Amino acid sequence: MGKKFYVVLSMLCLFAVLLVGCKPKETENIVTSSKTWFLYQDQGENDTVSIKFLKNQKAEIKDITTIDGKVGINRFNSQFNNPKYILERDGKTITFKTAKQNLVLKIIKPYHENVYGKHMKGYYVESGNQTYKFAYITKRDKASNISKSNKTKSQAIDYEQLPDHIIDVNANTKPLTANNALIVNYDFSTIIDYRRTDGNLTINQNGTYQMTLTEHSAQKLSDETDSKVVMLTEVETGNVQSLYGKIYLTPKNLLTINYYYHGQNPDRLLPKSVNLKVNSKVTGNQIDRAKVRVESDSGQLYLYSSDYTVRVKDGQKNNKANLLTKSNNDQTSLRDAITQTKDYYDKYVAAPLSSNADLMQLVGAISDNHSKKVGNIGVNFGDLYGTNIQPSDYQGVSVDGSKQPLMQYVFLVSPSAYSENGPAVATTKGKLLIYGSLDNKLFLLRQPDKDSTTVTWTMVKDFPLTVPKLKFSLN
Repeated sequence: MGKKFYVVLSMLCLFAVLLVGCKPKETENIVTSSKTWFLYQDQGENDTVSIKFLKNQKAEIKDITTIDGKVGINRFNSQFNNPKYILERDGKTITFKTAKQNLVLKIIKPYHENVYGKHMKGYYVESGNQTYKFAYITKRDKASNISKSNKTKSQAIDYEQLPDHIIDVNANTKPLTANNALIVNYDFSTIIDYRRTDGNLTINQNGTYQMTLTEHSAQKLSDETDSKVVMLTEVETGNVQSLYGKIYLTPKNLLTINYYYHGQNPDRLLPKSVNLKVNSKVTGNQIDRAKVRVESDSGQLYLYSSDYTVRVKDGQKNNKANLLTKSNNDQTSLRDAITQTKDYYDKYVAAPLSSNADLMQLVGAISDNHSKKVGNIGVNFGDLYGTNIQPSDYQGVSVDGSKQPLMQYVFLVSPSAYSENGPAVATTKGKLLIYGSLDNKLFLLRQPDKDSTTVTWTMVKDFPLTVPKLKFSLN
């Protein structure tokens, strides 16, 4: 009886091992799905790709304008058929055998989000050294719900009125002991949703705190250098609570300053919007973030939050939290951050162009508000773009053969999938769109004859170089 029992037990263990070994890989679950998947960045407002998996390891791939777009341009293989796909052995990578260049997607981590009423579920993926969202629609909100949701999320407000809604963090506070070692100013580094983030935290003796975060664009965790592109700055104020030798940060105000980032000039950022969220008995809790606490470990101070991915620093003894180091850097108060952003924006509007980088940033910002188009031509700042060129490099010629005036500022950018067969100019990096400005007007470089080096500048119609309005909102 005993031997039979052990035989049965051994068989069960072997069966369990086989079950574990036969567990479907993530990529297998994707390709066996009957859903239409969408590959996109941001909110999928342009340069989105739809992928539907077919029989015989083939896929229908289309370049579309938005998530759930019905019309698009098919990506074929070199024989103009739907391309085949290969599931790599790591269980995380799918390679599509498309013409010219394969489309390769590597799973990073799960993803879900409500994008304009479409509930998306899937994965963050890496493709071409960039991070994308790869997901399908699980459900759609009703039109009334979308309208109500958008209204709840943010309410436009005049700049002058925004400071009136700041919650006073000095009211009903519980001061810390005067000799509390945590009362000081700190710097720290962390990662939030693959965005490398610079932080500064000030803890005050009166029981209040302020934390300022500057988030850069998303990138791979393995990248050795930080992206220079700044996505946003957050200024958070609130109260501290001391329990068990730890300090918990309870937010009352969260100010978010978003910047235009397509073609961004890191040396002269262009603010896009300013939003204030508050937690109060009247409004409820508008600030959605995980708990944050500060505690000491092995003679070092650490910041804990499940929202943050740890960036381990030299000499750090605890690799499960973000190391806080004492700093002499003073923070700009939340109220002053609103005023200074408005003053900075007003000066920007008065003199928006002083370099190639300024022109590229301004055109990128305007195109963001016009479906990623410059005039009627789609641009793709997610691919190649740059300002390391000179106006003298592109001397235009008029129809009569005379030289055109040199542009003041110039830059280049990749065309979107819809514009690849348009007025792009052949360069050593491929076909690119080259724009220039003269007397505050935008021009596009064209090649009258594709087999000639002769180029000419033509003015872009209905595209005034006007700085987009800075938006202020509440909640």
